[in-house]
Amino acid sequence: MTETNFSSLLAILKRRQWLGGATFLSVIAGAVAYLVLVPPQYKVTTKLMINERQVGVAELGQNLSELSGYRPGEPSPIATQAELVKSKNVLGKTVNTVFPQGLKEAETPISMKVIKKKLQVKIVPETNILEIHFKHPDPETSAQFVNEITQTLVAENIKTIRSQATAIREFLEQEIPKQQKATEAATLAENQYRQDYGLVAEGEQTSNLVDSLGSLENQERTIIAQLQNNQRKTQEIQQLIGLQNTQKAYLAGQVAQDETLRTLQNKLVELEISIANARSRFTESHPTVLSLVEEQEKVVNLYQQELNKVTSNADVISTKKITNDDLSQNLTSQFILSQIEGLALQEQLKTLQIQQKQLKQRLDKIPNHKQNLSQLVRKREEAVNTLKFLEGKLGEARLTEAQLLSNVRILELAEVDPTNKTPSKKVILLLAGFVGMIFATGMILLQEILDDTLYKDFDVERLLNVTFLGELPMLKQISLHPEHSDLFTENHTAIEPYRRLFKTLELTQSDGLKSIIISSAMAGEGTSLVSSHLGVVAAMLSRRTLLIDTNLYNPQLHEYFGLNLFPGLSDIIDSDLSISDLVQVTNIKNLSLLSCGQFKSNPYYLLETEMFKSFLQEAQKHYDLIIFDTPCLSDYTDAITLQELSDSLVMVSRPKFTSKTALQTVANDLQKKNISITGIIFNGVN
Repeated sequence: MTETNFSSLLAILKRRQWLGGATFLSVIAGAVAYLVLVPPQYKVTTKLMINERQVGVAELGQNLSELSGYRPGEPSPIATQAELVKSKNVLGKTVNTVFPQGLKEAETPISMKVIKKKLQVKIVPETNILEIHFKHPDPETSAQFVNEITQTLVAENIKTIRSQATAIREFLEQEIPKQQKATEAATLAENQYRQDYGLVAEGEQTSNLVDSLGSLENQERTIIAQLQNNQRKTQEIQQLIGLQNTQKAYLAGQVAQDETLRTLQNKLVELEISIANARSRFTESHPTVLSLVEEQEKVVNLYQQELNKVTSNADVISTKKITNDDLSQNLTSQFILSQIEGLALQEQLKTLQIQQKQLKQRLDKIPNHKQNLSQLVRKREEAVNTLKFLEGKLGEARLTEAQLLSNVRILELAEVDPTNKTPSKKVILLLAGFVGMIFATGMILLQEILDDTLYKDFDVERLLNVTFLGELPMLKQISLHPEHSDLFTENHTAIEPYRRLFKTLELTQSDGLKSIIISSAMAGEGTSLVSSHLGVVAAMLSRRTLLIDTNLYNPQLHEYFGLNLFPGLSDIIDSDLSISDLVQVTNIKNLSLLSCGQFKSNPYYLLETEMFKSFLQEAQKHYDLIIFDTPCLSDYTDAITLQELSDSLVMVSRPKFTSKTALQTVANDLQKKNISITGIIFNGVN
């Protein structure tokens, strides 16, 4: 399939080679004209680095030259500098310097609009570097223009920073005298207040009292936090050991350490277990249960007596609250210590609160005029600090004015490079060749799509999916008149394609080839020519062959053989002539012809009469093969009528003549009628 498609493409390109060649040459000619008419443009490049902060002698200069950091949604400082390159201020000064005589009077006249178009400013990705490109017919002018732009941009940047420093200096020079007066006034007010009230070091005393009060407040907050933690800890331990206060905890710990009590307590536990087991097996009145309960009461009485010996207040604690394990003893000890610690913290808190109250009373006794003095001192200190700050910034502003600070730095100047010019002849010609090939191919394919003419066998198979039977040559002498028939019968080159066609048709019929219908989609494709010469070849192969001219509207077979038009097909109905009377013998052995005859009106009904069918039945007894020459199917249906009486239907087409649409329409119509086409033959191939 791939090989067929490639062959098809080669055939199409060969067929449309003049159109493709003309299109290709037109594109190349356009490219050459462009190179001739458009002067070369020399491209130069320079690079600038935009520093985030310029190092200066004064901090103010660094701040003024600092670029704000870029964030999404905010203006980019690098992009801002890129736009400044094409601004009217920078570009206008550059143009006036490079073209002092004016753009119109320059050696190569140019406009500001063209300059902006040829000037390109690019930001190198992920850097703070700008690339400036410019094109001009003169390489010297290109380099001069780009270098002047960079110098102008740097100068403008320096001017901007210096103007900002100047504005700050002028502002500070106006503000510092005012601040000096404010400082003097604050100092006089403080001194006067001291003299009026005889105050010397009251500020220090107040400060110490305030600091002490703050320290006590911090200690108070710390003790409150410790006390809260102690209370939480005590509550947690209390929940674990089940004791309400320190006294009960102490008694429980004292009782738990007595060995006799511990032994009796263990005995009580064992008796409780035994009683539970006995009750599960016997009733309450059973001797075993009664015996165990009695023994339990004796042990309880003994335990109570021993408990009274150990402590004088044994009723405050239940015997069930007393535990003997180490963990319980440890928790009881922690509970007692936690209670003691809590009492100590409460005492400390009370002491601190008393001290705070005393300090506040002392502060309240300080006269109000001392607090006023503190405010005056504060105002005087603020005025002095502000004056020092402004004087320092004034000095920085004067230094910044003297420095040439700029956050634009030239990395490399543009240099003249005569080889770096556009357009490049090689690139343009290669591009033109590529585009020309695309355009030529497109024109060829477009013409092929628009062209409805049939050309090659693969067109037939692609359109109709019908067997291609072969090609028949174009015959210089189509007449088979006795005087000229040897021009075909002795021409082996012309006979062989017809012989191959005949053998192919024989192989399509397993029961033997009895009849063939020769038709076409359009008039003028040579059905009579193919029918007559195929009949001659069949006769030469010893087949008794009868040619029937059913082209009732334009009969031609009788003229090919130099015979009469009648008697013929039209005489079957109106006369009682036999086959031998109607058929004419040609000069070719085994070949006879039934011509069309002479019709006066409405010849189309003849092929559907019973007399015609009877004639064919009789003819099949005398002949091995019958060939019907029929008119085109696009105009007449004679071939469809004869199809029921024949074995094969062969369609004749002419390359560069047959319409694809007509051929496809006829094939679709035959398919709808369930009429199969044996194959298609190309006639008149050079």
